[in-house]
Amino acid sequence: MFLALDVGNTNITVGCFQDHDIKQTWRISTTQGVTPDEIGLKVLSLLSASDINPEEIDDAVVSSVVPYLNRSLNRGLERYLEISPTFLRPMDNGIVELDVEEPEKVGPDRVATIIASCELYGGPGLIIDFGTATSFELYSEAGHFLGGAIAPEMETALEALVERAALLPEIELELPAGPVGKTSADNINSGFVLGFISMIEGMIERFRKAYGGKELEIIATGGKGRLFSREIDAIQHYEKDLVLEGLNLWREKTEK
Repeated sequence: MFLALDVGNTNITVGCFQDHDIKQTWRISTTQGVTPDEIGLKVLSLLSASDINPEEIDDAVVSSVVPYLNRSLNRGLERYLEISPTFLRPMDNGIVELDVEEPEKVGPDRVATIIASCELYGGPGLIIDFGTATSFELYSEAGHFLGGAIAPEMETALEALVERAALLPEIELELPAGPVGKTSADNINSGFVLGFISMIEGMIERFRKAYGGKELEIIATGGKGRLFSREIDAIQHYEKDLVLEGLNLWREKTEK
């Protein structure tokens, strides 16, 4: 068995793979200043709570967009699981060509999602990752990363607005019955939930036009991916653990 870790700005998603299938997943809050001992002990406790013998874990692969955690993560896994994790480096990933002007700034999570999407659905395609930010990754039929877009995440945008507007209430966002809100909560749900749906729909159409009007495989992933995939007809596929699946495939395809 081996671990795949998707280190994001909000959470670290950990997946345990057995025979290239996900056996179990967990989420750990991303915390600045976390020590190697804290990371190692947390992973050990998660494995034990799921009746997984830590001694059976013989490898780990990592996608990290939080550089300050990498050293602690590496040392924690070495100290407590006796494994040295391999970090996915976009510039020399060996599979996805980065057809952009600043390849050194491409996040490894974007590369991992393209690897998984190409394997699962082919291309060309557009991945929409509903994470800490809402990111779009356009890839070609050959699996080259052509560029994308980054937009705010819905709840993060609401939190920023509430901080600046004293009369707006803090609410749990949910799909409203329609666009005409009769209460403050309804108004916010209309503007944010329906507004973000319209933004996603518009961006999908813009990416299609940018790719010459050709049909694209549209794949959603991330925390709010299921909600948007239900409400937007253009989204054909939802994959909860697309980054982890991409890490699994990257490990498999680049093993020596």
